[in-house]
Amino acid sequence: MPNPQQNHSGSTGAGDGDDPDAGKDLGNTVPTMSVGWDTPPSFNVDPGGQTGGQSASDVVDSGPIRFDAGTVRATENTLLAQSRNAVFNYEALRQKVDGAVHGQFWGPAAPPPPISSGQYTGGQTPGGTGWSPSPQESDDNDQRTLAEIGEEFARHINPAMQKALAMQSNSLELLGNFIAMINNAGQSYARVDRASRFPEPPGSVTG
Repeated sequence: MPNPQQNHSGSTGAGDGDDPDAGKDLGNTVPTMSVGWDTPPSFNVDPGGQTGGQSASDVVDSGPIRFDAGTVRATENTLLAQSRNAVFNYEALRQKVDGAVHGQFWGPAAPPPPISSGQYTGGQTPGGTGWSPSPQESDDNDQRTLAEIGEEFARHINPAMQKALAMQSNSLELLGNFIAMINNAGQSYARVDRASRFPEPPGSVTG
């Protein structure tokens, strides 16, 4: 059975502590997605993946079947249009997450290492009791602290975002499977309808 949703999947690091995913890159679980159907396949095409099957001597009477092909096709087209919107939004979000995961998003970059103690360039504290850090060194210390906080936060939030995207992609793929099943049902009914014939008369019709 063809699926109108297509995913085209990319390394995993080590985690630690209470968060088993901390520090991991789960990008390989986040596929790119697209909608492979511009229009649904015709109901006049035999359903895919079907074989002749086994003949049965006893067939349970299903009773009357009412199949409104127009309504089924309209529902399928509506779901397909909504699927396109969902995939478009998913792809936009996936690209933003990818930029955050692989960019400097959660905090500033760490400044270069401080100057060695033999080249310390601070200023004398009031009263001449010691040395205080220069304004530049104070700024570097603050930036280094923020960078460490950002890096620690990223270790947890990045894989969490990727896992959320992976679950969303799974939902979209299930929607694609459902649309394919609707189309398959239409094709199956049409195939049965084309094969339906009145039985031959039991005897002469003129006798």
